[in-house]
Amino acid sequence: MKHLLSILLLSIILAACSSDPIAPPATDGTPIKLSLRIATQSKDAQSKANASPTLGWNYEQGDELIEDWVVIMVNDADHTIEQVFTPATSPNNVETDKVATNLQTTASNKTFYSFANISLAQLEQGTGHTFAKGGTMPDIASATWHINGNGFDPKAKDATTGRAQGIPMTGICHMSLTNKDNETTKTLYVVRMLAKLQFNITNKTGDDITLNTISIDSLSANPASSGVQNVMLFPSATPTDANTQVVQQPRLNGTQPQQVYTLALNQAVANDASIGKTLYVNECTTPANPFGQFMLTVRLTMADGTTTQQRYSVVSNDNGNWHFIARNDWRIIPITLQNIKLDLIPLDFPAIGVLPCSVKEADGTFTCTFNAGGEFRLTPKVTRFDNGAAVPDADWKFSRFSTDTYPAAPPAGFYAAAPSWFARGRYITGTFGTATGQAYHTLYLTHNATGRTLVCRVRIVRP
Repeated sequence: MKHLLSILLLSIILAACSSDPIAPPATDGTPIKLSLRIATQSKDAQSKANASPTLGWNYEQGDELIEDWVVIMVNDADHTIEQVFTPATSPNNVETDKVATNLQTTASNKTFYSFANISLAQLEQGTGHTFAKGGTMPDIASATWHINGNGFDPKAKDATTGRAQGIPMTGICHMSLTNKDNETTKTLYVVRMLAKLQFNITNKTGDDITLNTISIDSLSANPASSGVQNVMLFPSATPTDANTQVVQQPRLNGTQPQQVYTLALNQAVANDASIGKTLYVNECTTPANPFGQFMLTVRLTMADGTTTQQRYSVVSNDNGNWHFIARNDWRIIPITLQNIKLDLIPLDFPAIGVLPCSVKEADGTFTCTFNAGGEFRLTPKVTRFDNGAAVPDADWKFSRFSTDTYPAAPPAGFYAAAPSWFARGRYITGTFGTATGQAYHTLYLTHNATGRTLVCRVRIVRP
């Protein structure tokens, strides 16, 4: 049994396509035959709620698949381009496509550069290099690229081919081919250069509403001009047969400006009904706001004609954080529209002549300023949007109150007793220490009947 297991492990190692360069020595240059195919990343991962990324996209949407491709095969020993593969006919929305059958090559170290929905002409223009069989392969592992990702439309027609342009995808695969790889099929994976946000919106306001817009901050802005290379050409990692579930990290070309992006909807949504909307966006590192979290603003027209907006801090159920968007991410964001709002009522115990505490709310963040030391309290209050009536405390339960380390942990000595939930009084209580500064927190309150959670960002300031 051990011998059989060793054989299986050896086979897996030999067949693997590494995303890292393989050091020589490799091989004896014996002629072998290979079959190659190009494929998008695996669809095996299951969707997760509350903005967690999924690794596979929804293949029912054909605009996310392969319309065209280019594969460049390079001999690592002398960096010679052995082959440049392009399809004889358009793949026309496929998950995988054959690149070569019974390809004659040698047992040696190879590197495959794969591109989907990027033509050879576009590749040469974008990199400034020419790729031809027998030529020397330029170093493009750190090449940059231009893409207008926010609001990208994969179904838009290419001016030259007349086909849907599709989402650009890239990948680098390093292989150490041996005699045992003769007459095998190797998969060359490509990774989408965009991220997908999917908003699942449910109307629980009690009335029919019109959903006007959804705004998200702060996404990497589309380049201001066509000459700006805003992203890296290749992903942070390329999947392999041995590891198809590769989580990406953002690969921007330096620091890119950020902007609020607004998706216009103007769609009626009946009470208790749900709709889904998809938006393609650029990769983004930590958003430029006080909490390093992406914030959503949903603008509505209510049944009586009044307009309002609801703000949401986008977090993950897995770890409470969502600090970036990477290429190939599929972020599924559930939004429940409710006829409620959350306020915080502050209480401190200042000496005579000291200004009382105050709370200001902006963009879903409560800034609580305390001018005195000692004990303090924050009491959550849930009311209705339409008439201001209080929602009974018994309808809600405290879920969690976290102290966040981003964008900075509380200064040393800021708290003598860190704030926590006092269940009997149904408020947050803590005690200040001797240091001044600010601290960041997140409060979670859950509705007992529906399980819906209100997320409140809290910044406590002591000037």
